Amino acid sequence: MFTVSDHLAKIVSVTNVSEKHGKERQPAISIGLYLVGSSTLLDQFDTNLRPMLFRKPLPTPGELPMEHEGLTELRFPFMRNLAWDRKYEGYILRFHIGASSSEDVLLAECSLKDIRFVAQEGGSVGISFKVKAHPKDEADHGKVATRLQQEIMIDLTPPDKPIGLFDGDDEPVDDERDPFENSDLAQDETRID
Repeated sequence: MFTVSDHLAKIVSVTNVSEKHGKERQPAISIGLYLVGSSTLLDQFDTNLRPMLFRKPLPTPGELPMEHEGLTELRFPFMRNLAWDRKYEGYILRFHIGASSSEDVLLAECSLKDIRFVAQEGGSVGISFKVKAHPKDEADHGKVATRLQQEIMIDLTPPDKPIGLFDGDDEPVDDERDPFENSDLAQDETRID
């Protein structure tokens, strides 16, 4: 799952949102973020994305091929702004503000959506996404809003539990264990009679 730690990101948009929860209205915030990092960040979404967008540099005529595994050359230089149409829930987003962590803004139970990739020559990728969150108070709301169009260090932490049944984050199943243990179909002494 997508995660970054102590990564520089630009706040490109901040939108106030009023959500309806039953008869009550709850303030929320939608934050647009853009960060640039190594193309290996794409592996957190799908391991096939990076080889699809990048390739090893092709040698120029008369040049010896380079001996490295890096995928740094754009495979399709005219293909830009690729959308990743999946939403993620339960993230924790921390904005590092000031020299100490006492001024940091911590937003829990965030959702990520509108994810886009911009492959860049040299093996970098730009990732833009929107985060919807519920700041704990007006002070945190204001700390984020006043940093619009500024770069800030962030931590983006995925939820502790997998978001779906087939995400690959589940514990491996012990194939030696009887799948019917403690039932009337058990193959060993745990059989219920």
